[in-house]
Amino acid sequence: MSAQYFAQLDDNNVVTHVAVVQREFLEGNPERYTGRWVETFFDTEGKTYAGIGFTYDEASQDFVAPVVEEPAES
Repeated sequence: MSAQYFAQLDDNNVVTHVAVVQREFLEGNPERYTGRWVETFFDTEGKTYAGIGFTYDEASQDFVAPVVEEPAES
């Protein structure tokens, strides 16, 4: 079996945790893996690997990186 990667989402679809775990183990241990988990892929073309703070987009079934604002120049 190859490794699988899952991202835990909060109520706003923002990633709060990423885990390497087999789907069967994740689904079989709801007391350990609470909330909503979505699979993420680091080696699949066209998919973005989830990171903490990323947002899951339901329409594209992909993760969007947070926008980092540049500090204003003084």
